[in-house]
Parts: sequence; structure tokens; C-alpha cells
Amino acid sequence: MPTRPSDQPMRQRIVAAAIQVIRERGVTRATTKEIARAAKVSEGSLYNHFENKTALFGAAFGEVTSGIRGAMRELATSVGSDTVEGNLGRLASAAIRFYGELLPMTGSALADHEVSAWLRRRMPEQGGGPIQGHAALIAYLEAERETGRLARHADAPSIAAALLGACLQHAFLSLLATPAAMASVGLPNDVDEYARRVVRSILAGHLP
Repeated sequence: MPTRPSDQPMRQRIVAAAIQVIRERGVTRATTKEIARAAKVSEGSLYNHFENKTALFGAAFGEVTSGIRGAMRELATSVGSDTVEGNLGRLASAAIRFYGELLPMTGSALADHEVSAWLRRRMPEQGGGPIQGHAALIAYLEAERETGRLARHADAPSIAAALLGACLQHAFLSLLATPAAMASVGLPNDVDEYARRVVRSILAGHLP
């Protein structure tokens, strides 16, 4: 039987409601009143779980990033197994889907100086944030280089930046361009196909 909202722990319900409202309204237009209504709790009860609205929004963003964090953890345990191309392809697919979910939420968040400052300060403290993800990918690439499965001359930071940047670009275009427009410039709409092609191109010349 599916879990009803009232059966979920209150903090979890509030975070889920915040994600829903931010997606629908954007950070700058999302209100605690709407979030409380969506969570089916009183507005005052939000502050029993979060110090302020900014902290609530930070928790919502943290929840959205949980999927990509899981993909990064899986990548870290994949050193020396399967193939580098296959491992990076799976990560790229997860990253594209993550960016596709995150971009609509973060547009207004980045324009809100209080929220963006909170995210810059608190996400690293909680083991998250874009730099941590980038660093995790670099660590994986460096470990594969040590095993000999990546060429000794491979520049891990640049490869990581190229891969994550390509993932972000696909998510961005998918939100603003039609499938026909993407196809017209040779970009597949299918996330997994795009991920495989990008990884193959980026690794060209970097495999032994």
C-alpha cells in the first residue's frame, strides 16, 4: 500500500512539500504558507524542524541532490571494475537527469543572495555542493589513471569539467529547445545515448 503523506515523518513531509512548491513557483515566489499547506501541517510547525525559511530551502535542495550523490558514491566503488567508459556513462546519465531536475529550482535560487549564500556556506558543511561532486569525479579519474585504465597524460580535472559541463548543457537545452531543434544540431534527445556519445568523445585519446 502506498505511503500516505500523513504517514511520513513530519520533517520528510515538509521537505517533500518544499520541493514541490519550489518546482511549481520558484524559490522567490515559494512561501512557507504554501509549503505548510502542501505538507498538511501548520505554518508554525515548520520552524520546529528548520531554523528559518532559508534552512528549509537548503534541505529541499539537499534532498534533490541525493540521487547524484548516490551515483558519485557508486562511481567511487567502481575503480578497476567494468570499464571506465561504462562507469562514466552511467554517471553522466544520472548527472543529466539531476541537472534537469535542479535547473528549474536553482534559477531563482541563484538570484536570491540570501539563499545562494546559505547554500555556499552550508552545503560543504553537510558534505554536498558542486565542488564536492566535481572533486569526487576527479578522484575517480585519478584512481583509474593509477590503475593504468586511463592514460598517464590524462588531465583529470579537465576531463571532469568537460563531462559535467556536457551533462549540464543537455539538461539546459532539453528545458529550452524542442526535440526537433536538438536533433537538428546532431544531439540525441535520449539521455543514455547522449551520455554514451559524450563519454566516448571526451575519453578519446585518454585511454591506453
